[in-house]
Amino acid sequence: MPQRFRLAEELSTDDEVVDAPPAACDKPGEVLAAKVAQCILNASDDSPAESRDKAAIETKGNRAVGSCTPSAPSVASGSRVRGHPLTQEVISFSTNVLRGNLSQEEFNKKLTHLQIQDKRIGPDLEGLRLVPGVYVLYAYDNVISSLAGIENLRRLQQLFLQNNRIASMAGLEGLSQIRKLHLGHNRLSRIDSLEGCTQLEELSVPHQHPGGEERPLQFCPDSLAAIAPSLNVLNAAGNHLQEVEQLAILRSLTSLDLSENKIAQAGHLRAVLAGDALRRLNLSGNPFASAERRYRTAVVLCSNTVEEIDGKEILPQERDFVRRLDAQKRKLSAQRKRHLNRVTSDGRPRPPNMSDKADRLAFMTMDGTSRTLSPI
Repeated sequence: MPQRFRLAEELSTDDEVVDAPPAACDKPGEVLAAKVAQCILNASDDSPAESRDKAAIETKGNRAVGSCTPSAPSVASGSRVRGHPLTQEVISFSTNVLRGNLSQEEFNKKLTHLQIQDKRIGPDLEGLRLVPGVYVLYAYDNVISSLAGIENLRRLQQLFLQNNRIASMAGLEGLSQIRKLHLGHNRLSRIDSLEGCTQLEELSVPHQHPGGEERPLQFCPDSLAAIAPSLNVLNAAGNHLQEVEQLAILRSLTSLDLSENKIAQAGHLRAVLAGDALRRLNLSGNPFASAERRYRTAVVLCSNTVEEIDGKEILPQERDFVRRLDAQKRKLSAQRKRHLNRVTSDGRPRPPNMSDKADRLAFMTMDGTSRTLSPI
């Protein structure tokens, strides 16, 4: 029996699968990546599974057992790797479900979870028409540039597409049951096409790099309005955002990550922090986070519900101290304002150099008459 079939048989288990996405290598070594790339080029005439087996054999002696070795260079490295189409063969090797005596069509209908991550799939997902029953799809670390084909998965609930080349979200409009959507490290310039995703609970779109340009990520107002009632988690880190007022409509958020953006002042977050459900907030890496030593205090004062800032819990005594200190400052400020707004008996502002001890001293007014002041 060929090695790849023995391997697939050994790895196959029962029909139960786990929802958690498999671990992915974030920073493979440059030397190892180069060797793997060479192996892939040498095996370009083979199937994706055969290429992957050859690459593993070539690099086996250069890595420790259990190390995370990708089968292709990282998409983020800028390498121009041509993708493989999503075929029936790739699908068959991307699930833990045993086929048994089922026909190919019956087997495809039985699939609910599909793991096609890190297989150089691209440029689209047209092959998903073969597996319309899938509701959890792991397709990260590929070379996908188009979501064409995703519309076939009408039951899709969880979609993981990090580290690809996606520049448009067109195709997501019909995914009415989608709950988790991960699109980090792609090439999006605008978050849209979510008008039909009214059950979306988690949206992760960090570190978008459209055409290598550093421009703020945009959010479609209609899409935000559609997902606002259901969205609980938003990750928009590293997207050069300067203004985030448009996110204030997301009143159901419990977790918000706006780290590594370009927000200049903590006051710009006031509308976003007004939500009644927000619990966790990450703002590290923004200009105001380094310029304003007390931005944590400002956040506490703006939100009554936030329990964690930048991974650090807000203790009850900290919140109480900040509020009492702010109340004292407000009281002193009000007293100072009342003191400066005192007026003389003829309606003119009180001279700023007159002390309280001189309240009853007479002084010459501008019309030449003498008047005596009394405390107000």
